[in-house]
Amino acid sequence: MLKTNEIFLIISISFCISLLAITKAVNVYEYRTLNSLIDKESSKSLASEIKFIEMNNKLLYKKSFLEANKNSNIELAMIKPERTHLIVNKKIR
Repeated sequence: MLKTNEIFLIISISFCISLLAITKAVNVYEYRTLNSLIDKESSKSLASEIKFIEMNNKLLYKKSFLEANKNSNIELAMIKPERTHLIVNKKIR
């Protein structure tokens, strides 16, 4: 039969293990929450950088078009680059 000291030792060890498991679960939850917040912030900043790059490209395209139009004797039609690529491919064939 187990003595009272052994029973007390087993109960205290099981209580400590339960307490450690609970704190571990809480720490993992906090870590995952922090990771998701960091991911959200980085994706927001990445999306804003992409929008900035797109707007900058549009501005540069319009600026180069206006410069070309200013320097030429003929009024140029503003054709987007994808469309120009299709027109050139059709003429080559």
